[in-house]
Amino acid sequence: MNLQLDLDLSERWQARIEGWAFYDFAYRINGRQRYTDRVLREYEHDAEVGELWLQGKLLDWLDVKAGRQVVIWGRSESLRVLDVLNPLDNREPGRVDIEDLRRPVSMLRLDAYWGDWSLTGIAIPEIRFDANPVNGSDFFPSPPPGSPVPSERKPRSFVDPEFAAALTGIFSGWDVSLHGAWFWNDTPRLRRVVPSARTVHDRLWLVGAGGNLTLGSWLFKSELAYLDGLGFFATNDKNRIDALAGLEYYGFTDTTLSVEVAVRHLLRYERVLRDAPDSTRETSEQIAVRLTRNFLREKLTLTLLALIFEVSARDGAVLRADVDYEVFEAVSVGLGVILYEAGTLPPVDGWQHNDRVIFSAKWSF
Repeated sequence: MNLQLDLDLSERWQARIEGWAFYDFAYRINGRQRYTDRVLREYEHDAEVGELWLQGKLLDWLDVKAGRQVVIWGRSESLRVLDVLNPLDNREPGRVDIEDLRRPVSMLRLDAYWGDWSLTGIAIPEIRFDANPVNGSDFFPSPPPGSPVPSERKPRSFVDPEFAAALTGIFSGWDVSLHGAWFWNDTPRLRRVVPSARTVHDRLWLVGAGGNLTLGSWLFKSELAYLDGLGFFATNDKNRIDALAGLEYYGFTDTTLSVEVAVRHLLRYERVLRDAPDSTRETSEQIAVRLTRNFLREKLTLTLLALIFEVSARDGAVLRADVDYEVFEAVSVGLGVILYEAGTLPPVDGWQHNDRVIFSAKWSF
């Protein structure tokens, strides 16, 4: 269940309160003894306060927004280069799009406006990370008995804050933005600590830029980022350049076609990084191809999505097909299938048996 309430407090102030909860009966049906305690904690039930914010105008040219919120920097619907401020819920990878995966984080945001330009400053005192598959789940098989489980060192909320800023210009048919952030890497990595090992989150610097350009029925998207401070188990910290290019075409009736490619290149690469536990290539590619088509006067929507890791899919792929039908004005049902193709590098190397068939029903009131 997901409940969201939007409030217009005055002409200059708004608020949102949102929360959700779920309970999955499958674990009792199958037998709870078949699952690890950690899987049951993460997957059987959950509840959380989602977006919870107050927004308003301090001056005619200055807005403020405080509370748990989502800030979207990226242009892509499927891949991430600039979109680094909100962690994701990855417990079942590939099931839904990024827009439904972002986890809200408590922030203080100020936006100043001058004509076509806006300057955004963000302080993030609450530290949250990706919700990833846990040991014993379908997407993270349990290690052999007796294997050591490294401890995790996490930064603390209100003690290790994050900061970000962006300058954005929106014009007729195109837009451009410049970005900077000092943040914690959502993905933990193994660090060598005598006499054992533990996982840590690296503090990263990001500088980048993005833009959109519309020409007729075409939309061109681009993002570029430079990341400093990526840590590894086997060697010293490295820097990385990430780039994204994409296009969408709206020329077909009731149809949208999009193709996006992200390339990540690690600077000063060393061959030892190819081995576990780093399992990192010098250059990696991600490709997302999406087709969306509406039928029956937009009552029926078909979505086909392919996420491919490396051009040849040597690091795996995720294929998803969804059909949603609006039965009544506020009631819709859906049917979907997700297919996983195993790759040669973690984590996709063990996903080949995780195919899903999904049925959904939604009532909005």
